[in-house]
Amino acid sequence: MLQLFCSRRRVSWQCRLLTSIHGFGKVSAAKRAGGGAARLNIWGETVKDTEFKVAAGGLKIAVLGAGVAGLTAASILSSKHQVTLFEKNSYAGGHTHTVTIPSGPDEGTPVDTGFIVFNDRNYPQFIKLLKRLGITGQPSDMSFSFSSERDRLTYSSYVPRGLFAQKRNLFRPAFLRMTADILRFNRQSTRDLHEGVLGRRTLGAYIEQGSYSKPFMDFYLMPMGAAIWSTPAASMLDFPAESFLRFFDNHGLLALKGRPHWMTVPGGSSAYVRALLKDFPGKVELTSEVKSVSRKPDRVTVVLQDGRRQDFDYAVIGAHADEALRMLADPTEAEKRLLGAWKYTVNHTVLHTDVRAMPWTQKSWASWNYILEDRPEAASPVSLTYDMNRLQSLRTRERYLVSLNRHAPYDESRVIRRLDYTHPMYTWDSFSTQEHLPSLNGVRRTFFCGSYFSYGFHEDAVKSALAVTQFFGLGLEA
Repeated sequence: MLQLFCSRRRVSWQCRLLTSIHGFGKVSAAKRAGGGAARLNIWGETVKDTEFKVAAGGLKIAVLGAGVAGLTAASILSSKHQVTLFEKNSYAGGHTHTVTIPSGPDEGTPVDTGFIVFNDRNYPQFIKLLKRLGITGQPSDMSFSFSSERDRLTYSSYVPRGLFAQKRNLFRPAFLRMTADILRFNRQSTRDLHEGVLGRRTLGAYIEQGSYSKPFMDFYLMPMGAAIWSTPAASMLDFPAESFLRFFDNHGLLALKGRPHWMTVPGGSSAYVRALLKDFPGKVELTSEVKSVSRKPDRVTVVLQDGRRQDFDYAVIGAHADEALRMLADPTEAEKRLLGAWKYTVNHTVLHTDVRAMPWTQKSWASWNYILEDRPEAASPVSLTYDMNRLQSLRTRERYLVSLNRHAPYDESRVIRRLDYTHPMYTWDSFSTQEHLPSLNGVRRTFFCGSYFSYGFHEDAVKSALAVTQFFGLGLEA
């Protein structure tokens, strides 16, 4: 009966889900031989349609990971189903983590430490999610500065004041070569991108082929990429050139005008997390790290580190790719190959008020401040300081800063919070999995979502979550 119903033009979400997940429409050998209406499930076992009826109260779904991907999936799925959201941290939000200043003249001020900004051009689904929650973004300053302690060179994107924060930049050959190469790079890469001639070249190979100068690489392109993806500058050389340039083009970074308008969430990014959870009808289990996920033909069993076990109809894993793979007690070869290709880098993050983490001249101060510290390690992690007063339009007595991987010591009396965030590293191996990652969804009653499905940002996480909820016939408009 279900197969007949699914053949009609009006297709229910139950039919789409079952067709996608359980192989309905894949007729067994017995059926082809005239042996009746038997069908094969995902393991090739003969099943009956009645095994997949949905209970009146909806399906029991576990969502593992309360970052933006998991939160989006859980919120939407809970409108029709029984959802339990598991999170290993003591808070929901993942990289969306707003810290409230605990004391002092600015007590109670919310300051973001992870996810900070989005824009009107590249975040359509995230903006749609915010609108659903009644949240409108506020304008943000997205200026950038670079400072090299070794070369005693500094500049910012403010023109002309910041670009020539050091008057000697006007006469410094390396700086002038860098600016000339920026203009040449923007023209040439735009042409190459639109003509589709980049092939499988890495960014490093593309730069070498274009004979771009070392100052251009060291003082502009590598720091800019490292700041955007929170990854060591040296790792940017392994980034696929086409993906890198397409991102730059989409975000207006290959042009001097027509760039998107950047915004922040008023009151801190965690405001949207609170809004998502305010009327959430399901269960939220914080400080509940998942030990394993076991899949059977009729259920998924989630085992927590504290020994608790719960059975569900389906599981949605909204964790990082490497974490998702570690959760699976019985990963398929495809899951091993696609999830195992992803590596992550840890960024040590400090919320503080120590302005020594900013460029040595205030003329170079910007919202994003890349500091090339004088340290020997060739593959040092990105060293970056965000000026949260500029980014969030904070009107405070103190200047609140968020620094990543700063090697120099802090004035501990000015440190407010220390945190660690992990970010995906993009190589040909990881990028090549993305066209195949959606094929994992629905296999063994499991779905995956996360920012690693694309460029690693909030919009990518939300889009991947919506791809999952669409299996169940649900979306932001539902």
